[in-house]
Amino acid sequence: MRGQLKAWACLGCLLALSFPAPAAQASAAPATVATAAQACRVLAAKPVVSSGLVRGTVTRAGCADEARLRVRIKVAASGADPVVKSGSQVVGNGRVTAKVRCTGTQRRYYVVALDSQGRVDQSRSARLSCGGRAASAGGFASAPETAVVRLTNQARAKSGCRALVHDPKLHLAAERHSTDMAVNNYFAHDSRDGRSFDQRIKATGFAFRLAGENIAKGQPTAAAVVRAWLDSPGHRANIMNCSFTRIGVGHHTKGPTWTQDFATS
Repeated sequence: MRGQLKAWACLGCLLALSFPAPAAQASAAPATVATAAQACRVLAAKPVVSSGLVRGTVTRAGCADEARLRVRIKVAASGADPVVKSGSQVVGNGRVTAKVRCTGTQRRYYVVALDSQGRVDQSRSARLSCGGRAASAGGFASAPETAVVRLTNQARAKSGCRALVHDPKLHLAAERHSTDMAVNNYFAHDSRDGRSFDQRIKATGFAFRLAGENIAKGQPTAAAVVRAWLDSPGHRANIMNCSFTRIGVGHHTKGPTWTQDFATS
C-alpha cells in the first residue's frame, strides 16, 4: 500500500508508546522551505456542534508578526450568505473561536477566517442542528470521514469490539491536525507548534482516560486508508483496542491526509 502511516497511543497522558510503521513508510514527509510570507496563513476548521452551540474556530499559523484574526460563522442561504456570529482578536499565531446557539432545524454552516493583512480561508460546510438524531449521529463529518468510521467499526466487530461513536470534539481535533499537516506540508503526530496529539484532544475540551492516534497520507479513499492501517500492526492495535469507545476522523483532500483520534472518556 503506497502512502505513509504513523500511530501513537497514550494512557492517561502519562505514557506515550510509538508503534513503528513499515520501514518504507516510517519517516515523516519532509516540510518544504518557505519564506515567512509564504508560511504565514490562516485556516478555518469545519464547524461542529457542542453543548447546544455551533462552534467555528480559525487559526493563524507560521506568522512572524501580529494581525487581527477574525472568525465568521455563516449559513448557506439563497442570495448572500448571512453571518450569524463573528469575533476577532489580535494574535501572532493563535486561534479564535465564535459560538452561536444552534436550532432544531438543520442548516448548512461554514466558517471563514481572515486577518487584517488580507489572508482568507473558508472551511467545508456542515449540516448541523440540535433537534434531531441525524445531526448527533454525525452531521458534522464529511462522507470520507463517515466512511472511515463505518469501516473501522466493521473491522472491530470481527474481533468482538463494540462500535466507536464518532465524537464531535475528537473529530475537531482530528480535522484540525489533518488540515494543518496538509496545508503546511508535514507528516507527524506532533504539530509544528510542538503540541502532541493528546494536547490537541484536550484543547477541544474532551477529557479522556485513554487515547490514541493514527495518521496517514497518500491513500485516495476511505477504504484504502483503513486497509493500510489494518495491514500495519501498530495502527491495527489502535483500531482493535476494545477499550476505546469514541473516535474522531479528520480528512483533507490534499495528500490526501487522514487522522484517526481514539479515546475512552
